[in-house]
Amino acid sequence: MCRKTLLTLAILATIQTAEASNITNNIMGVGPKDNPIQPYFCIQNADGQMTYALAPGQSVDGNKYSGNPYYVGATVRFGGCGANNSYLGYAGVSGGKVTYSPPQGVHVQWANAAVDGNGNLTGQIQYTPINPASTLSASFAPSHVQSWDFMGANLSGLEFGKMIDPVVVPNVSSEDSAGKLTDLNDTQSFLTSGMNTIRVPLHWGFLQLEGAGKGDLNLDYFNSYVKPLLESLTNGHTYAIVDLHAYMRYSVFGKQYAGCGPDGPCPDGTLITGPSIYQDVWTKLYTLIKNDPKINQNYIMFDLINEPVDAPDDSVFTVQAAVIKSLRDQGFQGYILVEGNSWSGLHSWTTKTWKSSDGKVTYSNATLFTRDNFAKAGVTDLSKILINVHQYLDSDYSGTHQQCLSNIWTTGPDGFNLNVFVDYLQQNHLKAIVTEFGAGTDSATCKDTLHNFLNYLKDNSAKDKDYGFVGWTIWSTGHGWGDYNLRVTPKSYQMQVLQNFL
Repeated sequence: MCRKTLLTLAILATIQTAEASNITNNIMGVGPKDNPIQPYFCIQNADGQMTYALAPGQSVDGNKYSGNPYYVGATVRFGGCGANNSYLGYAGVSGGKVTYSPPQGVHVQWANAAVDGNGNLTGQIQYTPINPASTLSASFAPSHVQSWDFMGANLSGLEFGKMIDPVVVPNVSSEDSAGKLTDLNDTQSFLTSGMNTIRVPLHWGFLQLEGAGKGDLNLDYFNSYVKPLLESLTNGHTYAIVDLHAYMRYSVFGKQYAGCGPDGPCPDGTLITGPSIYQDVWTKLYTLIKNDPKINQNYIMFDLINEPVDAPDDSVFTVQAAVIKSLRDQGFQGYILVEGNSWSGLHSWTTKTWKSSDGKVTYSNATLFTRDNFAKAGVTDLSKILINVHQYLDSDYSGTHQQCLSNIWTTGPDGFNLNVFVDYLQQNHLKAIVTEFGAGTDSATCKDTLHNFLNYLKDNSAKDKDYGFVGWTIWSTGHGWGDYNLRVTPKSYQMQVLQNFL
């Protein structure tokens, strides 16, 4: 799932000159060292209208385009000068000096901002850490009334777009809770209502800037945004599902989406099938997490690959089996979630098939993810391995429509196949979790369907048996979603339905 930037911040720079002179955009950016993404300097006139898009490295007579012989006003943005390009704060440049204040509630800054005597704009864009929440906490219901171990929501924003956008990054910090870009109040409301789990999608291209399985992890991304969120959740006794939201693809920072965007393939990125590459990123990610004493390891869960698509042969299984063994060898004893081919759809788990490269074998998720195959791959303890499926409630199961299905009891290639999936779980003595499901804005058609789906998960929970559903996280929360049709808030009708099961 992907969203465009929703809010516009501006850097309003005022450059004082005695006469018309050139301005050169030499502000350094972020991203891969050999190809950083630098900001645009978008010159404005006195009415605030953009008059010239000064690209990185370019020079122009700023006074001419600002219409002022002494000052040049501009917005500074990533990727261009459109209203949807990320924007970053205000600054004033006068007499060869820069004054700058980062935007309130947005953790990014123009560090070492300066302008020299030749009109070169210098300094660099940097991400700044969010402080962990001090008050966030889950309130658990008594175990005898719980149907599931895990109940919650996705807190989206760390996987959006082609570049890290601080405007949509989840923020549960108490110090930022008074602004519009906070998730603290909504998240606490969900936890107070009885939820105990938050799924945190991450962007592989933001984690590894140098390429899939290459180089150290991007600490600017992890330390500024990922780390404080995991600390906040786990210290509040909330399970955090760390999700590599990658579709079995690596997406290049600044060039490709994680998932589907308005101007790229769906999903975007390069298909990666080498087990060692996934072991590399997960080994490094787990090392950062386990070495942080402020992250409560008892509340960390790992979702290895979000929604693989068109993975060839048996790679969707063998890759994740290899990562499970690697994480266990490192000492991780928590829950590990595995996902299947074809967007990991519950409805298609048993019915979607594909041929091996030589055409001799027909695969499905149901025939790959079996207890026997796990054992052959060296994964014998499945007590904390969960089959992770997704299920949207509209007519084509995509989550893109406002209306929902009226009948969730259908079977066959285009059916919902609820009972067939549960039969698969029972046959293999496996447990499942639904980490993405959602209902559109048409409550007239969706309210009953959402209730029926949750009721089915409850009737087929894994409580007191070795198969069934252990829980769910609805898609999705997060301030960056705006009016997105699947956004859930404490006041939305979806939450009214969920409340019946918390």
